[in-house]
Amino acid sequence: MNLLRSPATCQWPLQHWTDKPRTEESAVSDTERCSAAHADDPTPCVGPGDAVTILDGQGNAAAGCEHHGARMLASIDGARVEPGSVVGAATRVLVAADTIRPFCWYENAPRTELGQLSHAENRANA
Repeated sequence: MNLLRSPATCQWPLQHWTDKPRTEESAVSDTERCSAAHADDPTPCVGPGDAVTILDGQGNAAAGCEHHGARMLASIDGARVEPGSVVGAATRVLVAADTIRPFCWYENAPRTELGQLSHAENRANA
C-alpha cells in the first residue's frame, strides 16, 4: 500500500489519521499524544497538544503539537495550519513542514516521485 503523499492518497479526512480517538487537551501526558500524531509515527509530542490546528481539504480539524502538526501538514495535500494556544507556532509549523518529507517516519520507503519528496525538494528539482 502506497502511503506517500499524492493527489490520490492524501485527500484523506483527518478522522482516518489515527486509529484511536485522542483528547484535545493542552497538556499531553506520556501515554497520550496529540490528535495530529499519526498512529504509525513513534515520536513523542513536543509542547502543548493544542499548539496548532491542522485542517485538511475537507474542513476536518486536528489539534496538535508543533512536531506532529508539521508532520501532518507535510503529509496531507491541501492541508493548512491555523494558530492554536502557542503564539508563533503556526508559522514555525508551516516553515518546518516545507522541508519534511510526507510520512517521514517510514524511513525505508522509496522517495523517487514528486509526491514523495518535500515541497522544498520539489522546488529545488524544478
